[in-house]
Amino acid sequence: MTTNSNVIEILNFLRQLGINNNREWFRAHKERYDALRKPWEADVARLIELMATWDEKARGLDVKQSVYRIYRDTRFSPDKTPYKTYFSAVIARGGRHCVSSGYYLHIEPGQSMLCGGIWWPEKDKLNAIRRLIDAEADEFAKLVAAPELTSRYAFEDSPFSHSLKRVPREFNPDHPLAKYLKMKSYILVKHLDDDYFDCDDWVARVNADFRPLKPVHDFLDYVYDE
Repeated sequence: MTTNSNVIEILNFLRQLGINNNREWFRAHKERYDALRKPWEADVARLIELMATWDEKARGLDVKQSVYRIYRDTRFSPDKTPYKTYFSAVIARGGRHCVSSGYYLHIEPGQSMLCGGIWWPEKDKLNAIRRLIDAEADEFAKLVAAPELTSRYAFEDSPFSHSLKRVPREFNPDHPLAKYLKMKSYILVKHLDDDYFDCDDWVARVNADFRPLKPVHDFLDYVYDE
């Protein structure tokens, strides 16, 4: 069984990295980072195994493809700090390069979260999702109103969903699900305090909190599974 100890150490390391986000400090602490990353990958691998018992799309996923690197791509960013101040992983087909619905784990001091859904789908897929929501409005409304989901997650208008100001032309502007037809991304978010990981088995806790996302994932993924 995993414990919370590695995540507590990860959070402590990331706090210090946030203050010393430069290559000299990181090089001096590289052994510590490597010592944290190995059990982190083992924990994510175990999370994938647990999720595979209730979501077949998690079966056979490679943890190396799921876990993000800590090194930032600064080529097109005004922020030239070289390292991410978080550990993260996506559990989905394609791993980090997933284009369909997926589960996302983000560990960062004061900003940890669990997410699920589709990030910026291509235009044809986005239009297909909107048409699906319109055609299956009652089913979708029931899914997003499920107490086990709403007690944990919420769609966020910014910076995650990037909603349009108006309902797309092909739909009724007074549609009861207008909020969802205007979205450009479909991301559900559960914000976490650092003490979320202060438990006997944080991997099992994340697994349990990811599970209510599955019905929404299955709905959104329909346009990818056709």
